[in-house]
Amino acid sequence: MLASVIAILMLLLLPLATFLVPEATYELNALGIKSLTEGNTTEVMGWSIFLLLLIMLVTPLACIFLYKKRWLQLRFLIFSGVLDLLYYGLFFYECHNYKCMIGAWTEAGTVEVIYNYMLLAMPALSLFCNVMAMRGVIHDIALLKSLERLR
Repeated sequence: MLASVIAILMLLLLPLATFLVPEATYELNALGIKSLTEGNTTEVMGWSIFLLLLIMLVTPLACIFLYKKRWLQLRFLIFSGVLDLLYYGLFFYECHNYKCMIGAWTEAGTVEVIYNYMLLAMPALSLFCNVMAMRGVIHDIALLKSLERLR
């Protein structure tokens, strides 16, 4: 679970994608898009990715402290896995919107998008960690049920 939290923190702190136009360069991070070109001070806040990443960060952290309530912990893990998958859809949707928006601003026909592939693997790593934690929680639930039968 801690590896999942670290992977999501990397998504919050590092740039997710870069948009290249012939006369400018824009960078997408969790809070939105900003211009990297000197003299161009364009900044657009994008709250959807940021809020999703915050929820994705809080869910595994809460799950760590729910060790006495295993069924609730299992539900949180499933919810966290769904959020990891939802991130990909929202990320590519927002990238497409920003690409169209930048194309309209600069009146350029081509906007090249360079994705940070290392960060694209982080939600998949988080999902893998969630699945492994789910297996452990299910194993604990089964073990406790078997111990209750022995009493």
